[in-house]
Amino acid sequence: MTMQWARRRFLGAGLASMALPALSQQIPANVALPFYGPPDFMQGAWRRWYVPRAQEFVQRAQGLVAALSTACAAPAADTAALQAARMAWGEAALAFGRLSAVSVGPQLQRRSTRQIDFAPTRPELIRRAIATAPADLAALERVGTPARGLPALEWLLWSQPPAPGTPGCRFATLLAENVLAEARALEQAFGALGAATPDPDDEAADQAAAVAMAELVNQWVGGVERLRWPFMDKPLRSAPKGKPPAYPRATSGLSAQAWAAQWQGLRALAVAADNAVPQPGKDLVTLETYMRGRGLNPLADRWAATVRRVDDAIAAARPDAPASVQAATKAVAGLKQLAEAELAPALDIRIGFSDADGD
Repeated sequence: MTMQWARRRFLGAGLASMALPALSQQIPANVALPFYGPPDFMQGAWRRWYVPRAQEFVQRAQGLVAALSTACAAPAADTAALQAARMAWGEAALAFGRLSAVSVGPQLQRRSTRQIDFAPTRPELIRRAIATAPADLAALERVGTPARGLPALEWLLWSQPPAPGTPGCRFATLLAENVLAEARALEQAFGALGAATPDPDDEAADQAAAVAMAELVNQWVGGVERLRWPFMDKPLRSAPKGKPPAYPRATSGLSAQAWAAQWQGLRALAVAADNAVPQPGKDLVTLETYMRGRGLNPLADRWAATVRRVDDAIAAARPDAPASVQAATKAVAGLKQLAEAELAPALDIRIGFSDADGD
């Protein structure tokens, strides 16, 4: 199996169900929408976005553990097993990208991105960690985050593929098991949030939902900035002359797919996927739909149009074409500006700062 063929197969299998629509389908103006409140928004987000994405991440992480276990038990000449492990890594990494695009609740409390997606990884620390041969997940806790998680696995699988039966292979499998453990913890935590049914007459629950929604909107803005700056613009600007930018996932050749996964996570919470009317407390209420339910149709129209421009720009962005990346970062920056200048004030939400903010 060639790497090029494996990558095409991976992209077809891993992204088909999450493909971006060409256009955001607006709810017709003559359709009556409920007046959505923060509890409706948060219940829909927990149940219809975060729970399914956490479940997807668990499934992909399980596949990664299984693929690495197979590769580490395969004959040394079995390149197909290595390609399968690489493909499984890509599926897990993109699943986490969608889930973590807007990090809220359990992801913030557990610092999930730092724990399993710390960048940049440190090859020398990975080598040292392999030499210490941690026996289990408890021992792995003593290994620093720059030598753990998905980026460390990416480096191992593409830059220093460990031979079957070696300490490096055992370490890689342990890293995958750690990713799976975090995925399961997130699935459990988001599952509890999705299963909760707040009392509509409980003022404290309403207030908690308002706080959670404000956090989500802030983290959404931070996620947009994370896509623009550390994922795209910063690597392009800081690349040494004559060398390619060190985009995230560049080692595996999946930088563009990583951009798309991050955008999918942001987009799903931003605009309606179709013209169905979400039922309060049951369906996903996007920011666009929330605005329309409050009669903010002109702003929602501008919001949807701006999202469509980002759709086109992200789809056209290529790591080997700097102008296309610059165009995408400009489109993403325009969406962030609209969110900060108009969306947040219209929803009475104050935008603060997050770890995703660029400098």
